[in-house]
Amino acid sequence: MIAAGHLGGGASLLKKMKLGAAAVDPGIVVIGGAGTSLGVIPSTTTSFANAYGLALDESVYTATPTAGTEGIVTVDVRPDVIIQALLSDGATEGTALVVLVNTSASTTVLSDADVGTADLDGGMVWCIAGGNVGLSRSITAWSSATSLTITVQFPNTMAVADSYLKTPFNIAGTGAGGADGSGFMTTTTLFTQADNSAAAGASAEISVVDLILQGRSDSFVQFKLRDHVHDSAALAS
Repeated sequence: MIAAGHLGGGASLLKKMKLGAAAVDPGIVVIGGAGTSLGVIPSTTTSFANAYGLALDESVYTATPTAGTEGIVTVDVRPDVIIQALLSDGATEGTALVVLVNTSASTTVLSDADVGTADLDGGMVWCIAGGNVGLSRSITAWSSATSLTITVQFPNTMAVADSYLKTPFNIAGTGAGGADGSGFMTTTTLFTQADNSAAAGASAEISVVDLILQGRSDSFVQFKLRDHVHDSAALAS
């Protein structure tokens, strides 16, 4: 993940912060640790609670430091940082997105078993081959391993063999079921990308700022952290 800007404009606010546990790689969200892990630590795949921001360099924690092993990481701590994450169609980093090949012509229903078994209601679908290339629509209903449904039709019928990609993310919604694609994400195993195979409305709290919907290996979600310690009541009282 990278910092793609800030909602309020301007430069990053960079802080050197002490690690509380584990190693930190560039491009992961760091959160507050507690107890013997007091300091910043890597997020989990499903939670950004008590986030401090985006780590920009690599560091390794040690309880017995020597010269040059202080365990310091540079963090963009602005709560309005826009984080950009590659969409990976699985927990493994860099998994290409699954192509949906439509099996039945329709104006509102895209049929392909590859829609998968993770809830897509509230996400988005976009065309990469066929009559609607470059256009996207919100997913308003989904049937496990069968189909997904849109309400606002594409200009052209979704023809048999047209190809589409899908994501559980959306740039708008309320956070409630069926409109929750804008508020949550799961990361890949190494915390550096967005797991596009996870269900809409699950896991770490975010707010989607934008979607860059391109191809199987170059599509991205841009988001802001909702549970940031400098922008919420995240810390325990």
